Amino acid sequence: MKQFNRITAIILFSASLLLFNACSNNSSTSKASDSDYSSHSSSSQQEQSKEVESTDGVYTGSQNISGLELVARLTVSGSRWSATSQLGSDSPEYQNGVVVGKDLFDDSGMIKIGYVSGNSASINGYPSMRK
Repeated sequence: MKQFNRITAIILFSASLLLFNACSNNSSTSKASDSDYSSHSSSSQQEQSKEVESTDGVYTGSQNISGLELVARLTVSGSRWSATSQLGSDSPEYQNGVVVGKDLFDDSGMIKIGYVSGNSASINGYPSMRK
């Protein structure tokens, strides 16, 4: 029984050391990240605001699908976007959502459905669009 208790104590002690080591590594990484963030926060904020500003605008595109033209139009303004698509003479379909950085999310902000990159934009199911 004493042998079993000794083995159990060694296993628990080893597990504790591993856990402590893993936690201390995450903590030091986090501290490094925090110091990096604070030293670069003003430049990062300026770059981020440029990214957000650069996404604003109207993007359009079209694609031929089985002899019908699919026309798409995306408008990005601040933290919101709206889009229309129309296939041939069908009624236009409308979508809108949230902009986070250069990514386009649905209205809930949970599902990424597209992105903006430079002068082009892409939304799932839409043709490529350009400013």
